[in-house]
Formats: sequence, C-alpha cells, structure tokens
Amino acid sequence: MALPIGTVLDGKFKIVQILGEGGMGTVYKVEQIGTPPGTPPYYYAVKELLISPNTSEEDRKAAIDRFNKEIALLRGLKHPRIAALMLPFQERGNYYFVMEFVPGRSLEKILETSKGPLPEEQVIKWMVQVCEALTYIHTRNPPIILRDLKPGNIMVSLDDEVQLIDFGIARRFDPNKRTNTENLGTISYASPEHLGSITMPGQRRSAQNPGKLVQTDARSDIYSLGATMYHLLTNYEPDPIQTPPQGSVLAKNPRLRTIQLGNKTLCPVEQVIIKAMQQDPAQRFQSAEAMRVALTQCLPNAAPTTIQIPAISPSSTIIVQPVGNAAASTAGGIICPKCGFQNRAGAKFCKRDGQPLIQGMTIAPPQIRAQAARAPIQARPVQQPVQSRSIPSQPIKARPVQSNGSMQARPAQPIRARPVTTPAATDPMVAYRAGLQALANKNYTEAIRQFMLAKNQGVAAYDALYNLGRVYRQYGQSVREANPRLFKENMKHAAEYFEEALRVKPDALDARFQLGMCYRDLALYPLAMAAFKKAQATAPDDPAVYYQLGLVASEQGLTSEAVSYLKQGLEINPDHALILIALGRIYTDMKNQLPAAISSLFHATQIDPTLWEAWYELGRAHMKEKEWNHALSALRRAQKVNINSASIYSAMATCFFNLKKKSDARQMVSEALQRDPKNAEAIRLQKQL
Repeated sequence: MALPIGTVLDGKFKIVQILGEGGMGTVYKVEQIGTPPGTPPYYYAVKELLISPNTSEEDRKAAIDRFNKEIALLRGLKHPRIAALMLPFQERGNYYFVMEFVPGRSLEKILETSKGPLPEEQVIKWMVQVCEALTYIHTRNPPIILRDLKPGNIMVSLDDEVQLIDFGIARRFDPNKRTNTENLGTISYASPEHLGSITMPGQRRSAQNPGKLVQTDARSDIYSLGATMYHLLTNYEPDPIQTPPQGSVLAKNPRLRTIQLGNKTLCPVEQVIIKAMQQDPAQRFQSAEAMRVALTQCLPNAAPTTIQIPAISPSSTIIVQPVGNAAASTAGGIICPKCGFQNRAGAKFCKRDGQPLIQGMTIAPPQIRAQAARAPIQARPVQQPVQSRSIPSQPIKARPVQSNGSMQARPAQPIRARPVTTPAATDPMVAYRAGLQALANKNYTEAIRQFMLAKNQGVAAYDALYNLGRVYRQYGQSVREANPRLFKENMKHAAEYFEEALRVKPDALDARFQLGMCYRDLALYPLAMAAFKKAQATAPDDPAVYYQLGLVASEQGLTSEAVSYLKQGLEINPDHALILIALGRIYTDMKNQLPAAISSLFHATQIDPTLWEAWYELGRAHMKEKEWNHALSALRRAQKVNINSASIYSAMATCFFNLKKKSDARQMVSEALQRDPKNAEAIRLQKQL
C-alpha cells in the first residue's frame, strides 16, 4: 500500500505525489524539506521496495538482492541521459533509494496522446539520444545491458531531452555465461536472445531442438530499440520475435521519407528498423554508435544513403519457414500475418484483409494441412476467467500527474520484482512462446492448449486472449471450403476471444481489426461495420481499414458508401492494388463508370502484374464495353498467372463466341467445365454452341 501524501521519509523527503505503484512497492515524487525561504522547492523521485510479511525468506532475500543490484548499477552511472542515483536508505523495515527527478513524459504516454504515428524527424532525434545513452552503458567494464528498452522506459523532458529509466532488470554482461539466468523483459520488444536460445529460421523450438544457447548482450538492446522505433513510427505494437518485412513500416505510415536510388524507392528509417530487428544478432548493428550514425543519415538534410540489410530474408523469424527457391514459392502460398489467409506465392497484399504480406512466409505442405484437417478443433476449451498477471511480474502503472500547468512529472523507475530462477514448467512465457510456435506450425490444438496454459499461469490477459482469437480464426479459415459448419463455429469462438481481449485493452487496433474480419466472415455486417469504424478512429491512416469498410459496404449493396471508403484508402496509398481492384469491380457494375473501372484495374495490373484477379476484372470490364480483343488480351494475362480458374476460361469462351470463333469458344468451354462442371457461364455457352 502506498504511503499517504505528506509522509516524511528519512527525515527530509516529504511525499507530494505518487508516480506509480505495484505489488512490491511504489515510486513517489518527494520534496526536500528545509530549503531556505524564498528558494524554489527541490524535487526527487524515491523508489520503494515493500516486502510483504507473508513473503518467504528466500523470496525476500531475492527481492532485496535485486533492489541492491539496481542501486549498485546506478551508483556507477553518470550520464546526462540517465537519471542519477542520489542515495539509498532504509525506514520502517522497507528499502528506498532517491533519484534525480526530471519533469516530462514517457514516449508511451506521448504515443497514447498522439493516437497515431509520431513525427519521423522527432523520433529519429530522440532515438539518436537513446543510442548515446546505450553507447555509454554498453561500454562500461563490464558492459551493462538494459534488457527492457521500450517506449514506457524512455522519458522526454519539456525541452526534448531523452533520459532512460528503469534499470530494474538490467544486468552486467558476463562472457563466461552461455545464457541468461532469467529471461525477462516485455515480449513485444524482446529480442530472440531474451528466450535464452535462438533457433535457425524455419526450425521449431522443441526438447530435441532447444536451439543455440545465447545470452543477451548489447545487440539485444539494439533489437529492442528497433522495435521501439517500429511502434513510435507506426502506432502498431511490434509482433513478438518478428522481423518486419520490407515495405511493412512504410505501408503502415506512408508519410515516412523515401529516397529514389536508381529505379528503387527506399525508406531509410525502415531499413534501420529492419536491420536492428534481425533475428541473428550478428546481422544487426553491432553497436549503438553504429545505429546512431545510421539514424543521423535518415534525417532530411542527410545525403541519400542505404543501410546494408543482410541477404537473408528480413522477414525470417525463429518460427517462420522461409521460401528458399522458386519451387517452394509455387508449392505453397504466402500466409497473411494478420488473418492467416493463404495467398498465392509472390502476393504483395493479403487477398482477404488487404494487409502487406511478408515475403517468405509459406503455408504448410499439403500433407500437414490434411493432418490438421483430420484432427479439427471441434469445440472451444472451457474459458477460464480473465486473470491478472501475478504481482511479482507486474510493472507499476504510472498515475496521471496532478499539475496546475502543462509540465508533467516523469514517472520514476517502476518497481519490478522477479523470481531469481523460474522453472520452465511455471514460467508463463514458456507456454506463450510455445503457443506462438504451434500457431506458426498450424498445430492449432496445441496452440490453444499453450495459450490457455500461459493465460492461467499469469501471462498478460490481452496477449493470451488475442492469440486465442487468432488460433480459432486461422483454423476456421483453413477449413472454410471443406467444412462450412466448422468454419462458422471456429469464427464465432474467435470473435468471442477478440471481444474479451478488447474488454482488457479497448484501444487495441489489431484485436478490433480481427473482430471486424470475424463479423464480416459471419455476414454480421452491421457489427463488422461498427468494428472497422472503431478501428478507423484508432488508425485513421491505415488503408487496410478503409479496404475492409469498402468491402463490408459493398457486400451490403451500399455502393456509394463503398466507393467513398475505397477512395479514402487510395488517398492514403494510391498504389494499394486490392483497393484498386475492389473499386474497379464496383465501377464495372455502375452505369457510365466503365472508363473509370478500366483505368482503376489497369493501374492495379501495373502495380502487381502477377495479380491475376486484376487482369481478370480488367478483362470483364472490357467485355462490358464489348471490346472483345482487349478483353481477351487481359484474360490471357490472367490465365498465365492462374491456369486453374474456370472463370477465366468461361470469360475467354464468351469473347471467342462474340468474335465468331466458335472452335476456340468450344475449347475454352471444355477447359472451364473440366475445372468446374457447375460453371454457369460455360454451361450457357455450351448450349448455344
């Protein structure tokens, strides 16, 4: 329990505000007593370690040891970008230390207030300062690894000066260790080394393949800094242990600066993020100073440059099977990281949700999919009540600063008490990571079991609920054609979990987007529209949201509304091929809009010539204009990409029939009916021929 306002500590520090509190203690803003009359008050931050009388002697000693280690670390640090330690003391049986107090806000609070990506140039300047602080601690002897770098632990003063806070889980690097004693940190920003070991891309972590033992080092903080930049510049929390694919950062924030090198358009700051977040530490920036230099080259007045990203696929992760050759590309499609839909090999946007696709993420081989289908998820596990995280791992949530002016107090370092050694069997992150791996391998039953276990063991409720929703949704998509009933049941369960996740975190964009997708798949259009409109309010610059709004409106027959949403999406990203196709399809069915339809669809074919739907719809638009030769040309391009679509052949048959080439028309009808004996257009033409 926090001490009352006005309490005096150590005879000279009066508590004036509670900055944050957690299960193991509190952080206070205090005023120094006894300052001369007429002089401004001196403020400090005091961090308290409160040990419950019910705590075991072993846990008590461990908590005190961690608290003293943090003091020892801070005592030796003197840097303008690190809050200075003043003095430790004990009172009432509790442990305290006094730190420098700096007014300001954390980047997490700034991001929450902005409700969108932060300005690129400002973010770069802040991150340059963070690199300066990291360079300082990384070059200590021995080096100090922060291990929990994230927006909430980076403070910005009123004059835009950055300071790092929370050294609660920092450690001194020991070259004689093979792995960490404790694997801690916030999972969204944690490097693969935080797991204690790393596996090669495409390999599954298991008892037989535990991976290469590693410990966190300076390059682990580099990864976390890249993940922090990703969040600040996109307003999307990074996916755990994932390297962003090329183009994904720019897709989420089209305002980022780009440069033209030859015939390529590149985003310098995106290259920095991708390199910093490589799975293999050897492929990242090897020092904070190297990353600082790269960041300075991303500023608008810097000379055009590129960051050398490793030759390995930047989208490769420890849980994704990369495409190694052309055969692999044609053997399987690309999985959408958001909805799990299987797209064609080489697709740039997910056909179902319009998200940019991760090149190199492949589907499981047919025999694995068949095995999954033979053991379907028939029923949702009994849902346990949403449980809060256990107190020992709960970070302090900073309270709103009560201030008469615009100045806000900087939350001092939160209490973060942790078990010294957590057995793997009871560590919720072990189950959580196993769930992520099982989901990536399409072992849906195991993924549900692991996420439920992680939830019951105390992993963050939102993370567990959100991923349970993902499992049910992706499994439902995998059986959509084979078992419509099972598809519908799993989609309902997915929606329930996303709804629960949103009750825990109402502003979570990803859960809101997924919920809208579930409603749309269930043809619950009013609910889908409401979900996507809330997503739109959270992310007004995300073209994928407008794509979904357009599809939902179109599927309800609201043509003008659909066109409006799709046009808004194109204002954000004029080269979004799927939006162009959707808009072209609508224009094709509208009176006097065929020229606009042809223009939109032709634009889509130029953006992605391998997108067969664009060529097919373009062919259909030309057919409406009775431009049979132009239509045939477009349909032939569609056929080259997709030789198995009956619709393409039946459309070509119609063109040949109208060109009086009945022999060719008969052949196309035959091709169409071989692929789909129920193709209505082919059956009608067969009767006429």
